[in-house]
Amino acid sequence: MKNKQVKPMRRFVKSCCLVAENARYPALDLYLTYVNWCINRRTTVYDQFYFLEMLERQGFTYNSDSGKSYFEGICVLPVYRVV
Repeated sequence: MKNKQVKPMRRFVKSCCLVAENARYPALDLYLTYVNWCINRRTTVYDQFYFLEMLERQGFTYNSDSGKSYFEGICVLPVYRVV
């Protein structure tokens, strides 16, 4: 993965998310927050599959259970949540 593509993801996590061992957040909601963040900053929006890969490379775990998918170790700060 190119460093140019990783930096915006790291900025997104640092700006909008809480990283904690016991955190858990729906994957779709996390992705929509990311898309909104990118649009507001006029930066490239990557598709959900690449988004998943970038987060996994940062050490976050993706899980799918009973039709619901979520990330572990990360959640969105309340002020950035997309309603």
